[in-house]
Amino acid sequence: MNGTFDERISQNNILEKKPFRKEYEVTQTIYENGEDKTRISFVAEVERFDAFTYSINRKNMLINGQPPDSLVEEISVKTGNIFFPLKLQTLENGNLKQISNQDEIRARWHFIKNEFLQYYNGKGAQEIIKTIENELASKNRIQNRILNSFFYRLYFLPFKDYIEEKDAYFDLYLPVFPFKNKVKFGIKTGEFKLSENGKLRMQISGECTDSRSFTQMINNRKITASDEQKCSGKAELVYQFNKEDGSVFSINADVVLIGEDEKNERQIIFETNTK
Repeated sequence: MNGTFDERISQNNILEKKPFRKEYEVTQTIYENGEDKTRISFVAEVERFDAFTYSINRKNMLINGQPPDSLVEEISVKTGNIFFPLKLQTLENGNLKQISNQDEIRARWHFIKNEFLQYYNGKGAQEIIKTIENELASKNRIQNRILNSFFYRLYFLPFKDYIEEKDAYFDLYLPVFPFKNKVKFGIKTGEFKLSENGKLRMQISGECTDSRSFTQMINNRKITASDEQKCSGKAELVYQFNKEDGSVFSINADVVLIGEDEKNERQIIFETNTK
């Protein structure tokens, strides 16, 4: 293992996964062809009870700096809230093992559904209800809903697999387009060191290695034999960890996807900071 004695001790502290309770300010800004389209912010409460058991809550959701005001935004936030608080168990490396309170999530929906039908009606509302109930009917679909969150994908990166080795390579699948198949990036870990503020800093970066075109990703289409062009892109991520308990202190990510004709570009700036 590389690094000074203090750095090696700090790395071991992260691998120990001590209990903690943290609040994070989370901001995700989406740019389409260089223009700021959507900025989502919320507060995430994360509690780790032991090495593998977590509770996550989400509150104070804002869209472009304001509470949800359009019908679509309001419905999206209300239906998304049924998944929180979220209780889950991870594998030793940090990957999701199971969501522990799926029955509780389903019960929340049955309660909210009646309220939902009092305020929203029409074909659109019925389609949303059908979509949610299809998701809640399957354990795998509930888990996919959670995994299609930038916060979850980045916060629960399996650090144990990479933190002890510089220049480790792995594939990272990111939900660049909501409710679509995740986009594949080839990632390499960088140097692990103490930052100026006394936190443990790890940088990882990579390029898009997905074989699909921009259009295929948007339309959730599979690769066909006749396709020759694909997207280009990059992912730059910087993590800081607390030495005392191994918790994440901050995440800064810059993910860019560029269409094969360079006419389409999607960029996501993701920031998580301890309150």
